[in-house]
Amino acid sequence: MNLDSRLFKTKSFRSNNGNKTGVLLVPFILLSLILVIIPLIMIFVKAFIPTSGATVADNWSVIDGFIWQKILISLLIAVITTIVCVLLAYPFTYFLSNSKSKVFKTIIIFIATAPVWTSFLVKLIGLKTFFDICAGYDNSTYGNLWTIVGLIYLYLPFMIMPLYSVLNDMPKNLVYASYDLGYGPFKTFFKVTLPYTKAALASGITLVFLPALTTVAVPQFLNNNNDGSMIGDIIVDQGQSGLTSDIALARASTLSLVLSLILLAGFLCYIVFYKIVWKKIRTKRRVNE
Repeated sequence: MNLDSRLFKTKSFRSNNGNKTGVLLVPFILLSLILVIIPLIMIFVKAFIPTSGATVADNWSVIDGFIWQKILISLLIAVITTIVCVLLAYPFTYFLSNSKSKVFKTIIIFIATAPVWTSFLVKLIGLKTFFDICAGYDNSTYGNLWTIVGLIYLYLPFMIMPLYSVLNDMPKNLVYASYDLGYGPFKTFFKVTLPYTKAALASGITLVFLPALTTVAVPQFLNNNNDGSMIGDIIVDQGQSGLTSDIALARASTLSLVLSLILLAGFLCYIVFYKIVWKKIRTKRRVNE
């Protein structure tokens, strides 16, 4: 085969691969437009368009001290829930992945992820009933602590699944190589295991933090305080009122937009700190060593 023939085949292969990639991108682009981009545009437009009998300032008047307090409380609850889920899921999946019995692993993972396979409402009712039985009377749960407990129960499987998947498939020779280099179990965990599971840990944190922040109904079921609602409940209440009131719908859009901007700001802070500041610190440490 001469050089021209090989070049022609290489170009044809690249062209075919490019066409296949373009075809595969079409469903992704359509889903992104329908489920993400268009709804975000509608939320943005609705928040900045005056409704009948109201101005844009009226749309944004919903962002007051009470709403900021609810946003901060919701953020705090979501952060605590995520941290506890990490502290519970990581050692659980770490020791389970080191088990040699596949049957034992399958049974334990099935039990740990069982809450995912049942109805959201049924889980909340069952959890509330269990707490009331333990207390000996109805409506025994008061305070944000019970909301956090409920969120951990609901979202812990979403932290377990990505961590277990990565830890179970982690090559054991990496750990053995670390031991051969003189690292003990403790140092091996922080130098090898934890960096290897970084992507899975980030996925688990995302899968827990975002739903916990915007959760609906959990505080209403598990926190009997009159002011126990979270920001997700408030947005849903405004959205339901929006079926008959344009101003309520505009305010629901405003709340959603503000919450999205807060999350975006937090993500940008993470990018700046981790991608720039933390990498510079690590580089300096390596140079000093």
